[in-house]
Amino acid sequence: MSKTNKSFIHVPKPTLERLKRYYTYFLQLEAEYISSEELAEKFNIKPEQVRKDFTYVNITGKPKVGYHVPSLIKELGLLFGKEVLENIIIIGAGNLGSALAKYSGFEKLGVKVVAIFDNDPKKIGSFVGELAVLPLSAIERVVKRFKVKIGVICVPEESAQEAANLLVGVGIKAIWNFAPVPIDVPETVIVENQDISSGILTIKHILDKK
Repeated sequence: MSKTNKSFIHVPKPTLERLKRYYTYFLQLEAEYISSEELAEKFNIKPEQVRKDFTYVNITGKPKVGYHVPSLIKELGLLFGKEVLENIIIIGAGNLGSALAKYSGFEKLGVKVVAIFDNDPKKIGSFVGELAVLPLSAIERVVKRFKVKIGVICVPEESAQEAANLLVGVGIKAIWNFAPVPIDVPETVIVENQDISSGILTIKHILDKK
């Protein structure tokens, strides 16, 4: 059984975060091989940490050659479920939601945006890329038709919990939350908060210290 079988392996969160960064980097890399030293320099960590991280995937490096990049992409793709295409929906057709809906890199990660929703009558019926903005009343139908498990929240703070409730109510299993506020959902629902405000403040804080 491959070590990347998701039912078998448990990857610590810090390692998982690094593996995600490696994977994104590998997708852009033209080289066939890469050494742990090169990766360590790229991500400002120790080579020993890189080698330890790769013990969680079913591949080993070659002495004086390094790791085979296509094999790493394949194994990490299995780890992150890239081979299984997941349909996602977006609530909020503002600037951020529209940008995400038009992002061309999702399908490389095994994700496809199949619908975008809004409650603004002026936006409903307009197009974001190839997607027509749909009313919130159409969410349940779309989720069932496309077997959607992931919902993205790109609405103002005051509307975030309502959007979360709507997604949970139609059976969404995971939420990617871009609203600058925590949302309350059942423990069975996965939530990944993407706080843009917090991120930029962290960057500014680090810059101020330099």
